[in-house]
Amino acid sequence: MPEKKSIKKEVYALVAIIVVIVLLLLFVFRDSLFGAGTGYQDVISQYFTAISERDFDSYVDTMPAAIASDYETERADLEYSEYQYMDELYYDVFDEFGEDVVITLTFGDAERPDDEYIDYFAESYEEIYGSSISTSNVYGVYVNANFAGSLSESDIEFECFVLKTGGRWYMVGCDFWSEE
Repeated sequence: MPEKKSIKKEVYALVAIIVVIVLLLLFVFRDSLFGAGTGYQDVISQYFTAISERDFDSYVDTMPAAIASDYETERADLEYSEYQYMDELYYDVFDEFGEDVVITLTFGDAERPDDEYIDYFAESYEEIYGSSISTSNVYGVYVNANFAGSLSESDIEFECFVLKTGGRWYMVGCDFWSEE
């Protein structure tokens, strides 16, 4: 009988080791498996929140490194604080809606843009930044943004373009339509 208990302990120990290894592998590869814990809606929300709060660091964090670097360089060249830069960049938003603008989002469909649009983006990116970017995971996401502040309120429809690369979603642009 002592041998059966010893075999059971070894089996339990082996199972425990396998479980720990699987959990460690899931933890290590979670970004690849689950998209870095944030989805495209999260990055779009962060982008608009950063605009309304004039949070430059959060704003550039939504973008691929090369695009973010351009904003950082421009801000430094202008010698603006992060807050001043966001205030100037989105002057029209604050002028129209007020200094206290809050942006509330409602998400619609997401779809892959047509190949011509994606090719244009990829070529432009390479021309501007000198490197290529994977466009296998690019989507246009329809978003209704309610801008509300002390001066006015308006709903504006956007098509926000997001790109997933390196297991993470990034903003790469927004087109908008306004009903007046």
